[in-house]
Amino acid sequence: MEIGKLQIKDWQEYRDLRLRALKEDPQAFGASYAENAKHSEEEWKRRLDNAIKGEANWLLFAKENDKLVGMIGAFIEKGATDTATIIAMYVPIEERGKGISKKLMEGILNELSKKPFLKKVKLMVNKDQIVAVNLYKNFGFKEVGKLHFKMGNGQPAEELVMERNLTP
Repeated sequence: MEIGKLQIKDWQEYRDLRLRALKEDPQAFGASYAENAKHSEEEWKRRLDNAIKGEANWLLFAKENDKLVGMIGAFIEKGATDTATIIAMYVPIEERGKGISKKLMEGILNELSKKPFLKKVKLMVNKDQIVAVNLYKNFGFKEVGKLHFKMGNGQPAEELVMERNLTP
């Protein structure tokens, strides 16, 4: 399995994996399938281009036998100076239990650690996503707060805000 970036020409693979994630696991995302399905080809390409540059947005993908088997992203929120936020962790159900999420998390933390101004990384996770919560705890993330709002499927949810230092 390889962890890495996609090229602009791979935008359809990215789109398909992202839309599948939003359709199959809407409780895990703050965005909706319906709103993302409306994005143009140019929007998907723009997202990938920004991630390739790796200045304030990142996307990494797990690929096995030329097939995408997972993704993870991160970005720097407006106004943030030393903290990146991890987003869009997804592994298709038939690929789970193979350590892909762990490899993706290792990959994104490695990418973020290349930016000397970044000191911390945070993420939000639906408290009911127990496997994900445990994965993040194993990577040293600690709960620092809770948020209540509607997830991508429109259902109310409680999210844990988790954070860790980027470097030990």
